[in-house]
Amino acid sequence: MSMETAVHSGKRQPIQYLRPTLSRNELKSVLESLVQEEVSFGQGVLNFEKAFARTFDFQHAAAVDSYTSACHLALLATELAKDDEIIVPVSSPLSLIDAINYIGAKIILVDLAKESFHSEVESLLAAMTDKTKVIFLPYTFGAYKDFRALYEKLEAAGLRKAGKERRVRTIEDISHVVGHEFHGRQAGSDADIAIAGLNEDHLMTIGKGAVVMTDSHNLFAVIKDLRVQGGNRPYRVRFDYAITDYQAAMGLEQLGNLAAMIERRRRMGVLYNEAIAQSRLKSYFTAPDFDVCGGFPVVGEADIEHMQRYFSSLQIETRRIFPNGPLHHAMGLNPLEFPNAERLFQRGLLLPLYPMLNKAAVEKITAAIRGFY
Repeated sequence: MSMETAVHSGKRQPIQYLRPTLSRNELKSVLESLVQEEVSFGQGVLNFEKAFARTFDFQHAAAVDSYTSACHLALLATELAKDDEIIVPVSSPLSLIDAINYIGAKIILVDLAKESFHSEVESLLAAMTDKTKVIFLPYTFGAYKDFRALYEKLEAAGLRKAGKERRVRTIEDISHVVGHEFHGRQAGSDADIAIAGLNEDHLMTIGKGAVVMTDSHNLFAVIKDLRVQGGNRPYRVRFDYAITDYQAAMGLEQLGNLAAMIERRRRMGVLYNEAIAQSRLKSYFTAPDFDVCGGFPVVGEADIEHMQRYFSSLQIETRRIFPNGPLHHAMGLNPLEFPNAERLFQRGLLLPLYPMLNKAAVEKITAAIRGFY
């Protein structure tokens, strides 16, 4: 199924900013699950989790009902507690801040590097204190970042070794790079915990949800125990975070199509970047062999409203980078302390880029990029 710029009620319809990549196979798998009355958490979810872990080379995977739930369980598994510190790049999702506030930990927000979607490794290390318990590492918009230097420094300091009195855990958000290999290894494989979102704007989707992955039996035991309430277990506070079997059936179909979806995104990203090279806009994607293009931000020198009007006049829907505002806004912090993230917010737009776009739509978007004035 492809997207066309359609005519409806005498009006041209815009190229939508976002459409989930769904096929009849997803519908068929969900219907088959419903026919079998698989409407709760059961064997279908367990099968999905096993397939997810096996596909991405993790020992364990737990599917949950939202990205926020995934963050919450991951933080609880790391034993992040009130007054502990977690280092968070300002490009991280707002859902993470919600999950941290559930716990009451202290957020140490770090600005992005200049003309980048990521914080510098040196800035992340400089933000560490004796109270640092977790470092969160997102691959924002599917842009590649080599975090090996960070892991090497943590190893050298003895902060990654089991049994140590002080240990710093890492959580990687691989929602926009899941299934893509970096230097021969799966995304997130260096982290203590990896989270792959399954929302509409992620590479895979079941409508809403996420999968938490880890190689640690101890971390997984906590996640597995807390994500479902009840059962024949001693009482403790647990959460109703599980997904259903019919959502898992949809997820299995998405899993089978992921490689093709990534390749389609990367091909479109190449065309967009070629157009940007001939335009007045900028792209911060810098590693074509590794960038996935989970979204496609463009940055200009013009006023953001001018950019929005320009693309809107061409019937191309856009979104501001950080649609809910950057994290330093949400936390009421001084924008002057986060100049690079603030500039990205004030000068950046997200263009449509998803596998359901057809050739005509891609050509229209690339022409719009080249023609921006």
